[in-house]
Amino acid sequence: MGSLAAAGAAGLGTGAFTTVEADRSVSVEVADDASAFLMFDPGLKSSTNDVFASYEDGLLVLDFAETEVGGQGVNRNAVLQFDQVFKLVTRGTQAVNIWFEHDLPGVTFYRFDPDSNSLDGPENAKIGLANGGHMKIGVEIDTTVPEFDGVDELDGTVTIHVSAEDPTGSD
Repeated sequence: MGSLAAAGAAGLGTGAFTTVEADRSVSVEVADDASAFLMFDPGLKSSTNDVFASYEDGLLVLDFAETEVGGQGVNRNAVLQFDQVFKLVTRGTQAVNIWFEHDLPGVTFYRFDPDSNSLDGPENAKIGLANGGHMKIGVEIDTTVPEFDGVDELDGTVTIHVSAEDPTGSD
């Protein structure tokens, strides 16, 4: 009888498994930039530079090509700073770190604060922007860089990284 019980236990194994397939419910809501967990707000009431930010098809677009009063672009061989172009607002559940990455020569994104610190690259991330917090973003365009020689227009995409993880790996 004792050997039968031992054989039965050996037949049942250790409870480990090789694969599992299980269905679970997942709900994901997709929102425009105006109402997402990370809101991009081009409508800064305190800034005249918010005219360079708008929504197109629900996404934030920056356009420094022209103004309603006849401006037709940025100056050649100059460094221009546009403070408070748009605002980032966090609406998640925890503090986050924010940084920008792009391949636009001469363009720098910075947070509009007393230090006007660059946000380009993970080494310049704004660490610990609190849930519900906001940050005003400025854009510097430096047309003195060699890549602007003979260029009449610059187009590209900016990736805005938002992470609860420290982007420098020094948690």
